[in-house]
Amino acid sequence: MKKKLVMLLTSLATCAALMAGCGGGEETAPAEQTQSESGSTADNGSGKEEPLVINYISARGETDAALKAVKKLAEDYKKEHPNFEFNVESVADRATYLQKIKILASSNELPDWFDADPEAFFEGLCRKDLIYSVDELYEELGISDRFFDIALDYPRFSDGSNYLMTWQGNVEYFWYHTDMFEQAGITAAPKTLDELLEACRKLQDAGITPIAAGNYDMIMRYPAFKAFRLEGNDFIDNARMGKEKFSSDTGIKTAEYAQKIMQYYSEGWTNSDATAQMDLFLNNGAAILYTGTWDTPDLVDENGELKEGISTFKLPVDVEGTATGENDYYANCGIGTAVLKESMTPAMKDFIAYIWDNYADTAMYEFNMLPSMMPSNPEQLPGLTQQILSDLEACGTFAQCWDVRLDPSTNEVYRKELASLGMMESTPEEFCENMDKAVAQYAADYFDTAE
Repeated sequence: MKKKLVMLLTSLATCAALMAGCGGGEETAPAEQTQSESGSTADNGSGKEEPLVINYISARGETDAALKAVKKLAEDYKKEHPNFEFNVESVADRATYLQKIKILASSNELPDWFDADPEAFFEGLCRKDLIYSVDELYEELGISDRFFDIALDYPRFSDGSNYLMTWQGNVEYFWYHTDMFEQAGITAAPKTLDELLEACRKLQDAGITPIAAGNYDMIMRYPAFKAFRLEGNDFIDNARMGKEKFSSDTGIKTAEYAQKIMQYYSEGWTNSDATAQMDLFLNNGAAILYTGTWDTPDLVDENGELKEGISTFKLPVDVEGTATGENDYYANCGIGTAVLKESMTPAMKDFIAYIWDNYADTAMYEFNMLPSMMPSNPEQLPGLTQQILSDLEACGTFAQCWDVRLDPSTNEVYRKELASLGMMESTPEEFCENMDKAVAQYAADYFDTAE
């Protein structure tokens, strides 16, 4: 009886195998056993690898190191996955890019991947359940602990959720010419915001342009310095929704400080740009440049160390405010990338897992860009790079970028009012009043101000 039972079971198994092979004439492995190199199932149940076509609209330029690293990895992935396509459209002009994304969103034609900041418009898309949770994605892939904390926290909304993959790790510094400081009688880098103003005054008195300015992303940081030291990020988080007034005591002090320091900007800053700002600094036309480590390639020598005569200091503290301290400063991960929820297939997860398995070293060692996770062998990197990576890890509270946190319409007002404030065409009180009017007019379209 035992022999008959064994024969019967064997016969049934053989029949089942034959039936499974009838459809296409090929051997078919169970879907759960067909995996790509990264270990994620990328099978459609037929035994053939699931085709994957990703259409990605990026706000990064074609020469952007992060984009180049991702495209290179996509090319490598395709060598082992012939049914894979990675199509990238680069729209580097930010205003044009945002307009395109809004049009596509209104017609339900968003691409599989697109770039975004954690601002109001993108938050609205997430609330409509259109975007896949990056927190869930990283947990599913088991990679959350491989990122710098800021790479996970920078793109979060106020409710703590994260829907953006971030590619970079950046710290913002004041870069300065040591010989110009010495010429002006400045013996040490400023430690407080008042000392920064005093250093600028001494430089100007010595016939030296204090600050190279032109990049509006950086110009829009200056009003936030004072508020960040007085209230941390609470001020902008509340003011952008009308819960706190720009015309509050903190807001007025912020505008007053911004107007004072903007008097030390380089001539013609309202019509300048990031390239002109960098050129002015590198050609000794100004003593100080405030920018992030994405500009490091312009500021270092062939060995990756700071060019001779250039040094750095982080955001100074404030004697009036103790909400944040010396280990709290501007650090960020740049614009992030969202993935449509409906596009998140097993094959998509497999590709993303492959990207993150290889991204850190590809970005760092092939494209000289600080990634959002620690590369291997960091001790072999130049001293400046090691310091930046250390500052990324050490950053406590990172300052929120106002131009990212404000809704798009209020942000446009902010940009124009800031120019008027810096050109002495308006007072700090008028600046704050106009910002409050903008919030009242526009923020309700993006935020629930009744919360």
